[in-house]
Amino acid sequence: MAQLKNRQMQIPNGLRFLQPETGWQSPRQASFDVIVRALIAHRRSRPDLVQKHNWSLDYDMVAAEVDAFNARLCERHGWLNYINTPNTEMLPPPKSKAPSLQERKLLDAAAGRAKKIWTGVRTISDFIASGAPTVDQKLAEQRAAICAACPHNGKGDFTSWFTAPAAGAIKRQIEAMQERKITTSQDDKLGTCDICYCAMRVKVHFPIEFIAAHTSGEVMDEFRKVPHCWVHKEIDAVE
Repeated sequence: MAQLKNRQMQIPNGLRFLQPETGWQSPRQASFDVIVRALIAHRRSRPDLVQKHNWSLDYDMVAAEVDAFNARLCERHGWLNYINTPNTEMLPPPKSKAPSLQERKLLDAAAGRAKKIWTGVRTISDFIASGAPTVDQKLAEQRAAICAACPHNGKGDFTSWFTAPAAGAIKRQIEAMQERKITTSQDDKLGTCDICYCAMRVKVHFPIEFIAAHTSGEVMDEFRKVPHCWVHKEIDAVE
């Protein structure tokens, strides 16, 4: 099986990795080491799939997966100068070096985003499954109006924010809410909150107690930096 000649060298268009089960893609132009660590972080955020697909979380084994993925790309595109094949001398892979400050920030951002996305998906799923009542329409409309005018109201469809599996899950969740006639007059203006990565046309209907139980302290700190945000105002009012 082909292997990369040098894991510290970028291949044409950059080293990369795709986790097909979730649609996760590695950060652009990241080093080999950062891709491996970001992939491990992504997998740790999905323990259900780690068990289902027997994903490895061991650094060396994940590194071998990333190496093989990129070596196959090189073979497919004819970039043979970047790989060793079974017919050429195999060089030992260089030892990984500690990621730089910039790479650590990139890694942390990738892991944090993945965690927020799937936390948001599970939050909506938990609410729908609970059968709990929504807030009254007047409050939902007030919340929706605030979100519609908020600079953190991310534009674009779900595929521009999430991987295909997450986008599909959120789309189905919204459709389930719409079937229950749970909407607001602002729905066409509501996108994805770039703080919590929740679909706001759904979240504005949740009881604040439910939101508080599913919001981490880190995300709450980010909400509190936005003076007009209804989430932290309502949570602080009941605590």
